[in-house]
Amino acid sequence: MNSIEEDIRGDVINGQQEEKSELAKVVETLLNDKWGRRKTRIDKYITTPLTTMDTIAQIYDVSFLKTWITGYTEYVTSVGGKGREEIVDITKYTIDKEAKRDKQMMEMMGRR
Repeated sequence: MNSIEEDIRGDVINGQQEEKSELAKVVETLLNDKWGRRKTRIDKYITTPLTTMDTIAQIYDVSFLKTWITGYTEYVTSVGGKGREEIVDITKYTIDKEAKRDKQMMEMMGRR
């Protein structure tokens, strides 16, 4: 099974999805290992060699290489705590946006 199939498999269970807040969806996406390949911070100079190694690992089923690539991309993603910073920034933005919306609602209701 390739990474695209892994990404889309099991997204909808019995045609029902539970309702989540936007913040919950973002945090789940950032913390979910399922989306690991989409969260990596690799630059243009490492993309081609890493993709080539990943293709070779998939074709010849080289388990060490698969494990190493996964570990490397996870390391690159987490170096400097960038993933946690993103969650904190998104949380702050969401809280500010909700507070602003609540304030606007209170002002509108007070004008009635």
